[in-house]
Amino acid sequence: MKLIKRVKEEEVWGHWEKVEKWRDKGVRWDIRGGLPPRTDMNWYEARIEEKDIEKIYIISSEDWRVITKSFKVSEAVQSLKKGIDDAKIDDILKKKEKYMSDINSIDRKLILICTSEEGNYTIIEGNKRAVALLSINRLVNTEIYLGISKKIQNYGWAHYANKGAACTENIES
Repeated sequence: MKLIKRVKEEEVWGHWEKVEKWRDKGVRWDIRGGLPPRTDMNWYEARIEEKDIEKIYIISSEDWRVITKSFKVSEAVQSLKKGIDDAKIDDILKKKEKYMSDINSIDRKLILICTSEEGNYTIIEGNKRAVALLSINRLVNTEIYLGISKKIQNYGWAHYANKGAACTENIES
């Protein structure tokens, strides 16, 4: 993952609010509430690199288990090709079609978290969009928000990605 610049947590949540058209500031507190405190979390704009793909995991939510046993984004893409009948896959295919007709038709700035810049990474916002983008080979070079904290290893939604790594943060100029 290439870190581009530090950003404030408010920018990240503001983006999420815009994408999901929130009216209530408490929306998605089920996901956001379990994150480490802002004093223990550093947020960045970052760019996904090819080497990151196999280290990107979908949020650890059991409704994804029909599509992927490992919770890896790459495995979810393989499920698209198998034609599994599932509402989530139908939604992903609709997003894929929109991207194919106009890559700018849907927001591409996902929100990922990790214990270390080197990964593993968990998508906490934009899981279906990530699968759609990877299915058309557009996930690499996508700019995202990345939250880094050693304390992510205790975050339940990142269960499948957590392998524990030392936190190192290197912003490339």
